[in-house]
This record gives sequence, structure tokens and C-alpha cells, in this order.
Amino acid sequence: MKKLIITTILFLSIVISGFAQSDKMKESAKEKVETLNKEILDGNKTLGLTDAQKIKIYNIHIERMKEIRKANKEGADNDEKKEINKKYFQKIYKDILTKEQLKARKKGKDNEED
Repeated sequence: MKKLIITTILFLSIVISGFAQSDKMKESAKEKVETLNKEILDGNKTLGLTDAQKIKIYNIHIERMKEIRKANKEGADNDEKKEINKKYFQKIYKDILTKEQLKARKKGKDNEED
């Protein structure tokens, strides 16, 4: 009976910790999207991300973080993780954002540094 209770408690704690990590990942992806949108809006108030772009970028960040987590478990070095990040950020900057949004983001980031 004790083994059953201990096994059940262990199983529940693993499930709960998985949900907590998932929530952290979602929150981090949401923050990344909002930061990107703010950088664009700082450069040009009229070129903010559309809802469709926000969803696509959010999903890309979730995929990226899952792949990074998997790479960490497999013992990947920093160069491998940089390649993973590069692949996903290229999707965002080349496939989703418009040229005008990229220019506005650059302008917004330059203004922040001043």
C-alpha cells in the first residue's frame, strides 16, 4: 500500500512539474512576442505585429524552446544551440516580418540604445 501511495505521489509531482515548465515556456514565448512588437512600434507606430503574426511568432518560439530543451538533454554545446536559434529566428525575420517591420524594429532598437 505504501508503495502505491509513493508511486502515485511521485507520478503526480512529475506531471505537475511538466505543466509548470510548459507554463514558463508559454510565458517566455509571450514575452518575446511582446518585446518584438514593442521594438517595431518604437520604430514606427503604424507597423505593429498583426494578430496572425503574433500567433506564428509565438508558435515558433515554443518550437525553438522545445528544441533547445531537447538539445540540452542530449548534451549539445553552445554552437549547436546557436544553430537552433539561428534557424528559428530566420523563420521569424525572413518569413513572417515584412521589410518595413524589420526596418522599424532596427530603428526602434537603435533609439533604445541612445
